[in-house]
Amino acid sequence: MRYLFCSLDSPGFLFPALAIARELRRRSHEVAFVTGPTFAHFVQDSGFERIPRGEQDGKSFQIEIFAQPLEMVRQARHVEYALGRFHADVLVGQQLALGPLLAAERQGLPVASLGLASYIFPVTDGPPGPEMLARRAASLHDGLLARFNEAREAIGLRPSSPRYRDTPLIGDLLMVRSVPELEGDVASLPERVRLVGDCLWEPPEAPPDPALEQWLEEARASGLPLFYVQPARDLEFCDFWPLVVEALKDMPSRVVAAIRKPGVEEETFPPHFLVRRHVPQSSILRQAHGIIASGTTTVVLGALTHSVPALLLVAGGEQFSTSERCRRAGAALSLLRRSDDDLTPRSIRAAVEELLATPSLAQNAGRLREALARVDGPARAADLLEELGHQRQRVPRANAS
Repeated sequence: MRYLFCSLDSPGFLFPALAIARELRRRSHEVAFVTGPTFAHFVQDSGFERIPRGEQDGKSFQIEIFAQPLEMVRQARHVEYALGRFHADVLVGQQLALGPLLAAERQGLPVASLGLASYIFPVTDGPPGPEMLARRAASLHDGLLARFNEAREAIGLRPSSPRYRDTPLIGDLLMVRSVPELEGDVASLPERVRLVGDCLWEPPEAPPDPALEQWLEEARASGLPLFYVQPARDLEFCDFWPLVVEALKDMPSRVVAAIRKPGVEEETFPPHFLVRRHVPQSSILRQAHGIIASGTTTVVLGALTHSVPALLLVAGGEQFSTSERCRRAGAALSLLRRSDDDLTPRSIRAAVEELLATPSLAQNAGRLREALARVDGPARAADLLEELGHQRQRVPRANAS
């Protein structure tokens, strides 16, 4: 069978797609990719073809503008160009990459989407009710659907106005990167939704980084708590980093931060901080006492698979649903950012101290680590994709493996 993976141009989205693609290849299926050019070398290093956007290649599947109708149309055109070179049986997209859904409909192909660490849309039809999480899920879904319909009209498809449980935004199969112990009431999810574990994957380790290894060794020897900080990719959307610096500048601790901001490594920070644009996440999490992050999928799942509790500073998007799942499971604390007054150095410092003083957070994170470890995510996802390819239609949950 032939699978065309359609990935946003970001390691956090590309790497789990590569994990599943490698499992499909192990089962003797053919796999190719469409994604932007920035991280294409990871596709090529894994032995897969990355098909360009056209005769003149260019940017595509950009995470920063995933919700713009023009970007959805660009993605659809990219996929359709790729199908002219690679005649796929199944498209495998991602929940925030909506262009493949358009291409699949136009080409009459089954389409699966690789989801996030939680189901982010409403689970029941009708008004969302009083619960804040349900209202936010409805708002997120309705906003994306409106833009998706703009893209549909732009390429000659009729707008869609379904009930939430019949939403077109999840394709024929949505593979959520979670387990029942984290997601909660699985029976309430739409039948097209499956849980497939974390599906985390990192490329082979780069050459040793002596400076980082020495810093981590000194951190271990100090006996002080180590925190890993990772704000959202879009710093303008949730730039809590200066607040964290202020909160922890005098706290006996060690802090490693990955800040995707040009020139950040040349800035001056307290001596117990190590700040880089990128650090290998797993190498830090092996000895971290906690993470301070925005609640995005990769860092949350990375923390849980290392039994590390989290302080999640939440501002929007998937962060609300994922942080709430972690909070309900007893593995995280969360602070919502509804205005500039909600997050302060004082509130962050108090939450960090509460995290250190609450051993049950790490214990519950360990329980989730065990649950995630029981699931071979790429294998489960590959099983579902094979079933979708054979059935070429939605598979009832009762028949799912």
